[in-house]
Amino acid sequence: MTIPLESLKDILMITSDAYEVGEITDVRYDPFEWDVKGLKIKARRSSGKLSAGFGKTAFMFLPQDFVLNDVMLLSQPIEIIKDAIVPDNNNISSLSSMINAKVVTRDNALVGTVVTAMIDTELWKVSSIIVRLDKTAIEAMKMKKSLFSKINVEIRANIILSSTDMVHLDEQMDGVREKMAVLD
Repeated sequence: MTIPLESLKDILMITSDAYEVGEITDVRYDPFEWDVKGLKIKARRSSGKLSAGFGKTAFMFLPQDFVLNDVMLLSQPIEIIKDAIVPDNNNISSLSSMINAKVVTRDNALVGTVVTAMIDTELWKVSSIIVRLDKTAIEAMKMKKSLFSKINVEIRANIILSSTDMVHLDEQMDGVREKMAVLD
């Protein structure tokens, strides 16, 4: 299942034995391979079973078997889950830091601004980003724009060259136009 980043944020994670682990606050990922390295979780006050240095701080966990609805229900009890939890690592990129970043082509032409990122929760990969096109990009791509609406497009992660304070694509504007999907 592929979902936007916002659909994971603030979701409560609960173990099979009804233990409330905490809320998902972000997604940590590898900006080169686009693999999700872990979900950043803010521990609940009642997280006494996870108190091995965690307290109210954030930690990372990547669930393998779960059901996602209004909460993320894990298939394992807390005794098994706590062995897979590690302290959060600020050296691993945070997906929410990409939101509102400028997106540019290989030749530094402005494409637009990142609206969200799409996450494949079966493979735990960032599959694509949703970008609101800039007016100059719309004109360069010879696209029609209605008077009041913005154009959002999906750009696959495999054409992203790098992601720092800006997202750099490994294509020029024509290549981006060919490989993007326009969203309604």
